[in-house]
Amino acid sequence: MGRIIGIRHRVKRTAEGEARPTQIVIKDGYALEYHDLDDETAELDFVCGRFPIEYRQTREGENLTEFQSHHIKTQKKKESDERTLKVPSKYDGLQDGDIAVMALGGSGDRLAYALSRRGDRIGAKVLRIPPSTLKETRENLGEIKEDDAKTLISLFESSRNLFYELTPRDRDLIKVSESLRARRDAQKDRIACEQRLRQRFIGRIFLSDSGYYPEGSIEDEYDKMKATDIILRNLIGEEKEREKELRKAVNELNVWHAIFSPIKGCGEVIAAGIIAPIGNIMRFKSDGALKKFAGVHVLEDGRFARKRMGSTANWNPQLRQALYLLGDQFNRHPDSVWGQKLREYKVKFREKHPEVVENGKKKYSKAHIHKMATWRTLTKFVEWLHKEWTRIERETGG
Repeated sequence: MGRIIGIRHRVKRTAEGEARPTQIVIKDGYALEYHDLDDETAELDFVCGRFPIEYRQTREGENLTEFQSHHIKTQKKKESDERTLKVPSKYDGLQDGDIAVMALGGSGDRLAYALSRRGDRIGAKVLRIPPSTLKETRENLGEIKEDDAKTLISLFESSRNLFYELTPRDRDLIKVSESLRARRDAQKDRIACEQRLRQRFIGRIFLSDSGYYPEGSIEDEYDKMKATDIILRNLIGEEKEREKELRKAVNELNVWHAIFSPIKGCGEVIAAGIIAPIGNIMRFKSDGALKKFAGVHVLEDGRFARKRMGSTANWNPQLRQALYLLGDQFNRHPDSVWGQKLREYKVKFREKHPEVVENGKKKYSKAHIHKMATWRTLTKFVEWLHKEWTRIERETGG
């Protein structure tokens, strides 16, 4: 076995406002070597095997074009304005035979993707472990989160079976996550532009010195303005392009064709909203863990999970939102498999909770029963999703 590289991905900003770099711990035999990667450039240097770990002064007449420009350092001499240049004398990074170990999902996905792609070319591997397993091990060993890079190495050496190799299929999942993020960013930019245009248009009307007022409604005139605004048209075009890229990325996934595509009303965008937050289904040991992550679980007191005063909503909001949109599609397709399940739950809840009136207010109205039935159907859907997706991963060697 070659070197083992434990990686704790960087935190841009902690709750205390502190930024932490990506921590690298390399175990080669019995020796441990530590490196901090402060930004994406340093991470890419490590991926490419060109991360500087030692420097020397330049030699007279030395050709500096042989070095990366961001690797050249300027050092001011003490008690003098004279400056000297220093260049790397030793590099480190991913090498042939290395095994990089990381946590599944989260902000480290991009780094894991890059390491895996280069690893395919040079003979290195990237293995990842579910965050819940890492957390449990950390607590059992009495370790702290800041030392996760070292903890990952120890855990890999003692329980390699807990890790999953990052495969081309996992890279496809990461692509979907990145494409979904790009599409959402484009969507937010387009919406923000529309809001700015509307406020500017209304201000122009109300503050007009010429007494101009639109003949039609403000909305009609605003729609005309939107249709001719070049910036907005470009943003709309970008959003469409990002959505096209997202649909293409989703169609490259086997889980899309095996699970989501057959579901009536579930298109690539909704599927991406569910797939991307989950990432690798092997992160979740049980359907209960996935239900908690999705926010479709039942609390200890028997109530359905929702935001309440004094309680923490610790589920993934993007996944819950995507499931809500999928539930709306179940309702719009009542003859589909899941649409029929929704109707069944409506009947059951109505039988259990007849409509009553208390203090002049209807309790368990049609809207209330519809909401209860929708979330119960989605809970059952997540249970089914965990079972089917896990089966597919195991059958295909995931």
